[in-house]
Amino acid sequence: MNNRGQKATLGFAFLLVAFILIITAFATIEPMKEFLDTARGSKDLNCKGTVDFNQTAYDEDDDNSIARLTRRPTCFITGITMIYFIGSFLIAVAVWTIAKWRKIK
Repeated sequence: MNNRGQKATLGFAFLLVAFILIITAFATIEPMKEFLDTARGSKDLNCKGTVDFNQTAYDEDDDNSIARLTRRPTCFITGITMIYFIGSFLIAVAVWTIAKWRKIK
């Protein structure tokens, strides 16, 4: 049997699966961005950089208010969620592909 040929064929199959998973992850960027912008643009969060941002309400949050202590970290976390999700997914796909390819005997 041609062991190298089988390794190459299975490796190519794993690369193809990884490519499909990556394309699927990139297809979720726009819906996720729209969902996060809707959540961040609500009057309860009032995050900077959204369409419904109200500067006056943002300035009225004084330094010691509970609103400022809960809104601003939530705005930051929802702002980096998409980068964290897509990045961790791409790393996981790469690790999975390499691990499966190395198991081929």
